[in-house]
Amino acid sequence: MAWLGLTLGTLVGLGSSILACIYWDLPLWAALLLHPVIGTAIAVSVILLLLLRNETETRGDKIRDTEPVAS
Repeated sequence: MAWLGLTLGTLVGLGSSILACIYWDLPLWAALLLHPVIGTAIAVSVILLLLLRNETETRGDKIRDTEPVAS
């Protein structure tokens, strides 16, 4: 889970830095600041989404495992 978040964060951060220099004509220092900012945001987002997805699947399994109440 963390591996996926860090990998995607690194790749998206690198891509945004390259796009910032080439297409948006930002100075090099600004493009280099984008890499850690965007990379961290993507990594944290992916990890949180995967944690939330895992938690909702676990809760759903607990509900399905219960037996109906006999009247």
